[in-house]
Parts: sequence; structure tokens; C-alpha cells
Amino acid sequence: MFGSAQRVLHRFGILEAVQEVSASPRQGSLIGADSRVIATVPAGDALLVARSDLVRILQQAVPGTVRISRRRVEDVRPLREDADLLLGADGVHSLVRRSGWPGSAARNHGLTVLRGTADIDPPEVAETWGGGWLVGITPLAGSGRDDAGPAGTNWFACLPEHRTPSVAEDLAHLRALVGGRRAPIDELLGAVRAETTLVHGIHSAPPVHPVRQNVALLGDAAHAMAPNLGHGANTALEDADALAASLRDRSGIPAALRAYARRRAAVDQAWRLGSALMMRMAMMRSGAGARDRALRGIASLGPR
Repeated sequence: MFGSAQRVLHRFGILEAVQEVSASPRQGSLIGADSRVIATVPAGDALLVARSDLVRILQQAVPGTVRISRRRVEDVRPLREDADLLLGADGVHSLVRRSGWPGSAARNHGLTVLRGTADIDPPEVAETWGGGWLVGITPLAGSGRDDAGPAGTNWFACLPEHRTPSVAEDLAHLRALVGGRRAPIDELLGAVRAETTLVHGIHSAPPVHPVRQNVALLGDAAHAMAPNLGHGANTALEDADALAASLRDRSGIPAALRAYARRRAAVDQAWRLGSALMMRMAMMRSGAGARDRALRGIASLGPR
């Protein structure tokens, strides 16, 4: 959670609650295909918070207004509802976006992601880029603080699309692909377990204008992006803040939606494009050595 989103949480009155369940990393490192560090940068005021904790705190801030249910049904009866405003905040596979913006179905990037938690001492944030794969680690939210409970590590890996009948086989494939490297990867691969691992693909939404008549998109419904810059939740919070401010400050919904689009459309699409570029660089299958040398050269020009 970066500074811009933290300012939104402060305006919502819940920043302190989020900070209490967050980790505050000191720095983050990018590691190349040869297992050598390319660059290490300060983490600034960034926070690491579990999505479940963030959602819980947001829900607690508006008691009695959020209803979550899940039912399996066989027969449905369509209903028609009239409203002044429809907000599509229903994720990368948004039904609102697909209904109002034809041709905007989510796109599959042809990649497989494995992610989970591991019971190892929490390191600093680190991401290793190989030749067509990446592996990242972050401290579990709260790790490294005396009052925060047990230590542990979040981890994630991205590789060319490859699915097997079981998570255990997916992990075996990951170990065969990236094993035999320096810490922290080998230690991590020895600690991951199938029962704490999720496997899925990566999807993003095509660029669309976030407003059409009295319908507005926000969050992943508007600009679902590759996860490489870690800004998905940040931009969703900023969207919500901008939309609320526009509705409060403007006279009438059409003017408010135009103001919201002016505030957010260019910013959100810039993050979407930046994330796509970062993913393309990280997942290069050939030329990884040249990529790493170029990045080291760029890093050497920075402040010392």
C-alpha cells in the first residue's frame, strides 16, 4: 500500500487500523537471472497488508451496509431495476463492463501464477527475474514486529502457462524450473506446501473510458492490470475516493461522472501500461542477461 492510497485511507478514517495489521519493509531488492542483486531501493512508507484484512477493515467502517452471500442456483428469474447511477466495481471479469462496453472481455496473458505463504523467517522484499519466470517474496503482514505474532513469508511465482492435475505437481514443475539457485529461492522452495498454495492465471482488462452515460467503472473493472507494480488495490481505492469526491462536489450525476473520468482515466491507464511493460521485461525468455546488465547500469546512475 503506497502513499497515495494511504492518504485515501486517512480520509476514510481507517489508516491507523490498516497500519496495525501491516508490515513496513525497509527495502526491496531486484535479483537477476544470475542470482546477483541488480538494485536495492528503500521501501519508503509502503505498507504490506493482507487483502483479507484490508477488506475486513473497509467493511467495518460502514457497518450494516455491505451484504455478502453466495448461493448456487439452477433456475433464475430476471428482474429489472431502475437507478440513477450504476457503478461497476465487479473485478477483471466485470459483467457491467462487458455489458456496456462491447469487446471488453478480459484477456489471458498466457501465464501461470503460484502464490501462498511459507513458514520461514521473513526476509526483506525481493523479486528474482529469470529467463521467462519470476519469483518474489515479502514478509507476511505483521512479520518482524514484536507485537505482531508469528513470522512468515508471502511468496509468488510467475511462469509460462503450465497447469497440471494437482498443486503438488505444479510446485514440482516450479522447483524443476527455478531450483538450484542462491537464497532466498532455494530456502523458499523447500518450505512451500501445496495446502497453502493457490494456482491461477493472469488476466487484464483492455483500455476503456471509465464512464458511459450513467454507468461508471472503477477498480479492476475499469483497468485490471498486470500485478507487477503492485498498484491494483491502490488505484481501486483512489478511484473510489475520486468518485465520491466528484459526486459530492458536482451538481448532478452527469457532471460528477465527467469530473471522475477527468481525474482518473489517464492516471489509471498509465499504471496499467506501466505494469504491462514491467511484466514484459520480467518475463523475457531470451536476452535476460542483457536485460540485467542494462538494469544494473541504470541502477548505478542513481543516488548513492
